[in-house]
Amino acid sequence: MTRLWPGGEAIVVWGGDETPAGFVWQGRSHRIEQVCNRWRVRTWWWEPGQAVCREYLKIATDGGFLCQLYRDQRSGQWYLARLYD
Repeated sequence: MTRLWPGGEAIVVWGGDETPAGFVWQGRSHRIEQVCNRWRVRTWWWEPGQAVCREYLKIATDGGFLCQLYRDQRSGQWYLARLYD
């Protein structure tokens, strides 16, 4: 079963702004082994209060997780959006 956080769960990343080397989630560090996919989403650009501007990464970690992360391009904050089983 896939775990999904529609609003994202805030994480701390390290090792680069564009492509992090790893992240901390629930107090544990996870090193990114591979970036499987990358894409950007921009919606509601005509209504600034509702705009979404995100960059998504589908990644594999050293612990065997397959995850979807995203960075809010306005705030710079990274989030965990999905954890695949």
